[in-house]
Amino acid sequence: MNQKLVFAAMSALTLGVLSSAQMMDKSAYVRVVHASPDAPAVDVFLDGKQTVDGAAFKAVTSFGDVPAGKHSVLVTVHGDKKEVLKQEFDLKAGTYYTVAATGLLKDIKLTAFTASSMMMSKSKAKINVYHLSPGSPNVDALAVDMKNAKIVSNLAYGKMVTKLVNPMGVNLNIVPAGKMTPVVKNLSGVSIAAGKSYSIFAMGTLDGKDAMAFDLVVAQDKVAMGSMKGK
Repeated sequence: MNQKLVFAAMSALTLGVLSSAQMMDKSAYVRVVHASPDAPAVDVFLDGKQTVDGAAFKAVTSFGDVPAGKHSVLVTVHGDKKEVLKQEFDLKAGTYYTVAATGLLKDIKLTAFTASSMMMSKSKAKINVYHLSPGSPNVDALAVDMKNAKIVSNLAYGKMVTKLVNPMGVNLNIVPAGKMTPVVKNLSGVSIAAGKSYSIFAMGTLDGKDAMAFDLVVAQDKVAMGSMKGK
């Protein structure tokens, strides 16, 4: 058989399989982040079923599959079901949702970030950077080992940015936007690999003490099927 015809047939078959898989995926993917510095540990309920138990400040869950459609999310104080937050979400199939409890307790709210996929480059690492530090200024992230090259520029509170970078040992200085100093926080001792996705969350407050102090939380982005089904 003509090689071009064989290639065309294989391509059509591959596209057909991918299209079928995409049509069959009727799930959205949700993870929960506790980014409210002075809020207590919380439990999270999805449509009345508990999906997260005792998440303390800085907790980041894996992505769990959830049927697409409308869902109710209830956040309560851990162990006593005292309502902290309640919100409705209309989840779209194939979309990845990072749902974060943000702000200080007096004005706490749920902030949702979305991504259309977790597809990664084979040669690059994917980094998602979230600015969830209330009261902090816009920030830059400088790669110390690359002559302070600006990896992230002017990231505002409540926003996130995605970058594809070369695999490396991370050595980043977080500084106020447009400045080299002061270094608010250095992130080092973390290695990122090609073909994988990572998230860096700026949490806490600049004037916070101990657990409430400004910090950078790193998580590798993963899907844990069934983790959001609840009890």
